[in-house]
Parts: sequence; C-alpha cells; structure tokens
Amino acid sequence: MKLRTVTSIEEIEYFQRLEQLIWQSPPEEIMPVHMVITAIHNGGGLIGAFAEDGPAETGGMVGLAFWFPGLGVPTTQQWRRAGGRAEDAPELAPPQSALQLKMCSHMVGVLPGWQGRGLGVQLKLAQRQAILAQRMTDWVTWTYDPLFRVNAVLNIHRLGAVCNIYRRNWYGVMKDGINAGLPSDRCQVDWWIAGERVRRRIESSSRADGSGQSAASARLPEETYVIPTTAGGTHFRAPVEMELPLDGRPLALPIPDDIAAIRRLDPALGMAWRMAMRSYLEQAFAAGYVMTDCLHLPNTGWHYLLELQREEDERAAE
Repeated sequence: MKLRTVTSIEEIEYFQRLEQLIWQSPPEEIMPVHMVITAIHNGGGLIGAFAEDGPAETGGMVGLAFWFPGLGVPTTQQWRRAGGRAEDAPELAPPQSALQLKMCSHMVGVLPGWQGRGLGVQLKLAQRQAILAQRMTDWVTWTYDPLFRVNAVLNIHRLGAVCNIYRRNWYGVMKDGINAGLPSDRCQVDWWIAGERVRRRIESSSRADGSGQSAASARLPEETYVIPTTAGGTHFRAPVEMELPLDGRPLALPIPDDIAAIRRLDPALGMAWRMAMRSYLEQAFAAGYVMTDCLHLPNTGWHYLLELQREEDERAAE
C-alpha cells in the first residue's frame, strides 16, 4: 500500500471513479475534475492510497483524502491548546480577527474491500502531515454522521477531534447509496492538529487494537451520567426520549451499534435514532458541552463523552 499526493488529470479521473464506488454516488454528485484541480492548486490537497491489487478502473487507488482551505470562527479554543503544542508543530502567526483560516476536509473514504485495515487512519495522518507542512493553519474541520459508530470512533476517539456544532439536514436530500433515506444531519468537528492532546491520542490509539476498545474502556469519569437505551423490537438497542441532566456532569450518549443494518431491517428505528441523537446533541451543545471522546462501555456499547466547556477556561485559552 502506498499513499501519495494526486495531481494529474488522469489520476483525478480515477479519484472520481473511486468516489462513485465508495459512496455509490450518482453521476451528478461526483466532484468535477476542474473543481478538484482548482482546490489542490490553491491550498488544498488530494492524497490517494494505491494497492498493487487495486481495481484497474481506479488505477489501483483504493482510498482517498481530499481537502481545501476555508474560513471560520473556532468555538473550541479550550481544546486547541489543551496539553500544549507538539514539539514538531509549526509556529503560526496569531489570528488578527475572529475569522480564521482552516482546512475543510471534504472527503476521506476507503473501498469496502480494503476497509478494516487501518487505512482511514493512515489517510488522516498523511493529511495532517501535509497540512502541518504548509504552515498555514493548525485547524481542520469536517462533517460526519454521528450515527455511524466506525466514523465516530475514528474521528473523536482515535484522532482526537472535538465537536460542539450540530447541523440539521445539512446537505438536504442525498441520493447516494449510503445516505439516502434519512435527514442528512451532521456533526462538524474541529481537529487541532498541532496540539499535544491530538498527538497523544493518535499515539495511544495506535497501541490499541483495531477498534480502539482497550484504550477507550478506561476513560469514563466516575460522575458521568450515562444516557440509557431500551430493547427495541429487533435485537437492536433503541434510544430513550428524555431531557438531559445538564448540570455540569459529563454525559455519555449512546451510539447505535450498526446504523446501516438498523436502517435496512428496521427503518422506523433508524429514524428514531436520528431524532434522538439530534435531540441529545442539540440540548448538550446549547448548554455549552463539547464532544471530547468516544468510549466503549461493557454490555452497552459505544458512547460519546461530552464535557462542559467552562467560560473561564475558554477565555484563558484565547
């Protein structure tokens, strides 16, 4: 397996085909070549993962990471500097205004036949190194569906991203094979790639097993309030509709074990999970909580850990 930068028109066309295969996307939703070229030659980037036995129709490309520059107002500064800066982090000029430069990670994906081998982590780490080398920003954002457990564990636990922004039906009606059928609600994460906290999280997860369970099982604070689930009509767990106890204690919010299977076998339960997660996260974020980790609890599965972002801590970090 080789990871390298993609810049040629031929390989960008391979990227298009790979995008279509990973997300089962209709032709009208594929990224145009001219847009990809414009992005990668104006501060963005495209990294491909190539396998000797990869499909001929993608030139052997089996994974991708694509990003471009953007602007935004950071809302998780407390976690930007948590633990200090890594020794190899570039020195960046302090921001002159609230609006700051960031990198928007638009796509990271792996073909189904190559999933489960840690390639997603490798792509994100290669992306991190490429962005650090630019010395433009240490802030990367992207969105993901909080109901997909694998993405949750990768983004929040293994990579150390944080989140306090929930977007309702952010992309409208989506037509691809993965997202069709549910409102396109998304979490928008912040990844502070120059921070010591992120570096420690990456190193810790690399020592754990492929799921990250061994490292995640031991981090639940004693005072954490765990949101319960109930038995559904099938063998899947079902969410509980409730008002969260927003009293300053950390919160553990349940994640469905396999939302793709739930949506396929019990669409009503899939919609119930969408509405429950929307309610949980909107309540918590409005009260000042930040999603800081993803934890595996015995007998009840994976949960998001949310901690209160204190105003005095946020001011001290600015």
